[in-house]
Amino acid sequence: MLTLLINRAKANDQVHGVVSHLIEGGLSILQYADDTILFMDHNLEQAQNMKNILCAFKQLSGLKINFHKSEIFCFDEDKNYKNHYMELFGCNSGNFPIRYLGIPIHYRKLSNNDWVKIQERFEQRLSS
Repeated sequence: MLTLLINRAKANDQVHGVVSHLIEGGLSILQYADDTILFMDHNLEQAQNMKNILCAFKQLSGLKINFHKSEIFCFDEDKNYKNHYMELFGCNSGNFPIRYLGIPIHYRKLSNNDWVKIQERFEQRLSS
């Protein structure tokens, strides 16, 4: 349902996805089970629209969104507005690399050191 609401907002030019040169309409949301990652370009008006979409989703679905468990990640010039986004969404600021489904994610190329824990985990499972 959240994806549907975000896609309708994209169609109405209320939010935009990122990497539109790679994905038609841009990437706005990734979901797996109860994990969700939202992607947005720096735009405070669109951020407010996204917050409204999340509140509408909460009202429609009855599912609670744990903003206090969520994190905001800002890049480049967006870092100057990090406090605005944190206040708008009621989230803390996160640090890279993050882990999503056990895989490290970073905005730069990951080093070999970033993959050590995954390699160790695979080796443990393969040895048994």
